[in-house]
Amino acid sequence: MKKLALVLMTLLLAGIFGQITAQKEFQFPDSVKYRKNVIRWNLTPMLLWSNKNVNISYERVLKPYRSFSVNAGYFELPSLTKGLLDSLNIQRSQKKWGLSVSGDYRFYFHKRNRRMAPDGLYWGVYGSYHHYQFQNDIVVLNSPEIEGVLNFGAKLNIFSGGVELGYQFIIRERLSIDLVFMGPSLSVYSTNMTLGGDIDYDKESEYLQAIYDILSSTIPGFNQLVKDQTVSSSGANFSMGFGLRYLIQIGYRF
Repeated sequence: MKKLALVLMTLLLAGIFGQITAQKEFQFPDSVKYRKNVIRWNLTPMLLWSNKNVNISYERVLKPYRSFSVNAGYFELPSLTKGLLDSLNIQRSQKKWGLSVSGDYRFYFHKRNRRMAPDGLYWGVYGSYHHYQFQNDIVVLNSPEIEGVLNFGAKLNIFSGGVELGYQFIIRERLSIDLVFMGPSLSVYSTNMTLGGDIDYDKESEYLQAIYDILSSTIPGFNQLVKDQTVSSSGANFSMGFGLRYLIQIGYRF
């Protein structure tokens, strides 16, 4: 296993060195007129989670086959749905917001691509951060022990880093369609949950587990956010796991 890891690391470093060395052999045809910038709209968070998500990306070409990009915007996950217990109903969240920030460094394949960056097949390294928090009112129904409204809140944080493989189409020199179709990563998750109200321990455990079940079925990957698939009425939990990055972006080159 160690020998295999050493071989893979050697090949990776050799690829990076080859890409960097190759940059010295090429120059922009016209450094003044060559369009080195792309501004893009990331459609992925809107398509996957909420139409309120607005995420903007900017890419800058550094050398003929290298570039970097940054991505930032508003991030929101789906609202909680009706509770899984007959005695529990979770109302629509009114207090929620989030943000996402990411960046990558791209190496375009000069032997594979007919044109220079930002057009063609590329690989790169990237890092990202997502934060989301919300509060929900929980109405307790059909319970002789508890009446009224409880308050449930949570804060989620995800730090990720990895490598990616993608392709950017430049159409008529201006229109950009950027696709990241493979991006394995290592992610660090943290979550903090609170449940307010005067309730006894047994009922609290029951309601919290119902809330967890709703979160797990509503938010992709949420079961990785809480250690051992359990929740607590307060405090923070941390865990690590593997993730995958995929993006669909459209933009304008200038």
